[in-house]
Amino acid sequence: MRVLLFVVLFLVSFDMHAQTPLLAPYLNILGVSAAMIGFVLGGYAISNLTGNLLAGPFLDRYPKKWFISGGLMLAGVMLIGQGVVQHTGGFFAFRLMLGFLMAFVSPACSALLGETGKTAVEQGKIMGNKGLVLTSAGIVSPAVGSFLAVQFGYSQSFIILGYIMLIAGVFAGLVLPARVPGSLIEPSRSAAAAKRKPGGKGTLTHVLENRLLYPAFLGGFAIIYAQGTIIYEVPLLIQKQGLSPAVTGVLFSLKGLGALAILVQFWLYKVSIEQRAFAGLAVLSLLLYTMAIGVAIPLQIMMFLLGACFGMLFPAFATMLTVHSPRELYGSVFSIYSAILSMGAVLSPIIAGLIGNWHHSYFIAFFVTAGVCLAGGIHRLILSGVTR
Repeated sequence: MRVLLFVVLFLVSFDMHAQTPLLAPYLNILGVSAAMIGFVLGGYAISNLTGNLLAGPFLDRYPKKWFISGGLMLAGVMLIGQGVVQHTGGFFAFRLMLGFLMAFVSPACSALLGETGKTAVEQGKIMGNKGLVLTSAGIVSPAVGSFLAVQFGYSQSFIILGYIMLIAGVFAGLVLPARVPGSLIEPSRSAAAAKRKPGGKGTLTHVLENRLLYPAFLGGFAIIYAQGTIIYEVPLLIQKQGLSPAVTGVLFSLKGLGALAILVQFWLYKVSIEQRAFAGLAVLSLLLYTMAIGVAIPLQIMMFLLGACFGMLFPAFATMLTVHSPRELYGSVFSIYSAILSMGAVLSPIIAGLIGNWHHSYFIAFFVTAGVCLAGGIHRLILSGVTR
């Protein structure tokens, strides 16, 4: 079953990443201003955030397979709609609906994967393998998306990607089981204590009261904010320089290769998740600062290094969530996590669009990541003091 889930995740990630080099240039062709492009891209994240806030209780109560399969098929229809419409309003409407649907799909996949692990170590490996799958898709898909844009145009590219999403939904409905058979997870001390809490209920409030999840929530926001800035700025920079969309695809594929280079370092899984998170955020902040001040480093190298940071951070934060929360709340935990990621995805393109300056956008991304890194270190010290 785990392999089947990885196949579904690969198809979903491939489809979503293939859109990365298409969105901003296509909206620019439609005559949308830079600021409005940020709002359109951020609109996806706003609808995604809304869906995340609603998804948690449903994912904990009903089979996650339903949300994965049905959500993907409907998302395919929305992508086809993006390719059919020829005006900004229609594109924006389909984009909003796509964001809402994917708010159920992504946390459902993550929660179902987490349930297949029996121990904290196994869960760490599962999230690392998940990162490998998503990164592999992220390496090839931007280049494929750019190739489709060159060969068929932007509209036809969205239609092709929509059919891929439909196929992924049908495949998920045919192969995924409704429940994970007999997966018993070794809970952390905090999770066990939460389950013993008198009158405790599986609610969103219960999840938010767990202080051990805060580093993952804040860290997730920071890296998605940084990634959103990159997704907004890099394609527009390439377009302004008069280069082919294929160049954008290559750059994002290099970002995926950087993540893959870290994910295959299996010895890193023996390092504590807190140490990995702190180191990854520190290096990511340094890279964003060098981009903000305009250090003459080739963009290809920077994209590779940024990808390496994301390859370090995403599995670490996902493992934090599974280790420090009880199994029956995975749906709610990953929904809240996805909602926080959506907040970062909402703010980053909107702020970058309003600023309209490459260096200033990266300065803000630097302050976000560095601030969260510092806050995470202080949070760790406080909890250590409480433990003693």
